[in-house]
Order: sequence, then C-alpha cells, then structure tokens
Amino acid sequence: MEVRTRFAPSPTGFMHIGNLRSALFTYLIAKHNNGNFILRIEDTDQTRKVDGAVNFIYDTCKLCGLNFDEGPNNPGKYGPYIQSERKDIYMKYALELIEKGKAYYCFCDEERLNKLREKAEMKKQAFMYDGYCKKLSKEDIQSNLDNGKPFVIRQNVPKEGTTSYEDMVFGKITVENRVLEDQILIKSDGYPTYNFANVIDDHLM
Repeated sequence: MEVRTRFAPSPTGFMHIGNLRSALFTYLIAKHNNGNFILRIEDTDQTRKVDGAVNFIYDTCKLCGLNFDEGPNNPGKYGPYIQSERKDIYMKYALELIEKGKAYYCFCDEERLNKLREKAEMKKQAFMYDGYCKKLSKEDIQSNLDNGKPFVIRQNVPKEGTTSYEDMVFGKITVENRVLEDQILIKSDGYPTYNFANVIDDHLM
C-alpha cells in the first residue's frame, strides 16, 4: 500500500513554526515509507484569507527543503489541490447526501437564526439549530430554489441513539445524537465548511 501524507494549511494567516512542524512530520513519514507528500491549500474561509499567505507557504517550504510530490505547483492526478477550485466536487457530494436523506436545504435567514440564539441565551442553553427546514415539502424546496432564495446545506443528524468511532489515542468514543447539531456542509456563499471539504479531499486524494 502506498503511503500518502498531506500538509493542508489554511491561508488565514502566515505560516508559523507550528505549521512547519506539522509539515516536517508528514514529510518525514512519507519519505521514510517511500510514499508521496502532498500540499493542499484549504482556503474555504474566504472572509479570513490573507493576501500573500499562499506564496509565503510555498516559499517557506521550499526554503526548508520540503519538496512536494503533488500540489498546486506540481499537480498530479488527484487535483485541483486548492479547495476553492474544488467547489463543484463538494456540491456533488452534498447533493448526493440530500438525495439519500442525509442532508437537506436550509433557507432560514439570519433574523430567524438570531431569534433562536436569543431564546437559547435566555434559557442559558447552547444554541442548536432546530431543524425547521427538515419539514419543508419538495414543492416548497423547489419553489425556494427557483426563486433564488439563499440557502445552506445541513447534515441531517439523527436525534435518537448514539454515534461511535474509534480514536487511535483515546479508544472508542460514543456521543449521544441528541447533543449533535445539524452542522452546515455547504455555506450560503457556495463554499464548503472545513470539516466537510477535509473529509472528501482526504478520501479522494
């Protein structure tokens, strides 16, 4: 099995010693196992993107001798390697989840969400989206889409039972589904959230 590691910085600030440490370890793991070292730029948070940060990443890695086998400047068969250029890929999987009933369109505006936040604050509870748009009919959804109403795509999390996964450090982790929110997968600007894009890219790459 081929070993593939990736360094996936976000250009929301300039690369620092912690980033370089992460890059170095993933580079050494790949090279020790005769594998490939990949650079992926995770720029889905366009509002916090810092001008010049991407070039600073390229220059710092080059200065430190961290040569990428695949990346924006050295593309392979798993590109594009910049997340903002992969929006169609993320939307494809989000729509697939909608078809399977695992995600849904949410058309709630900021005014309604702020009212929910205020209610949660008054009750001294953590804010959690109430799943209102899960109940919309197919006709209402299509009408909203046809009229160009802004939307996000949310994960449809079951509210009963538990979800478990194996953590390599802590062992089996189990969480009550009732405490999990229907997290946003695709934001209103068409960009994916970090957790959604990251999982898709790690799988495909």
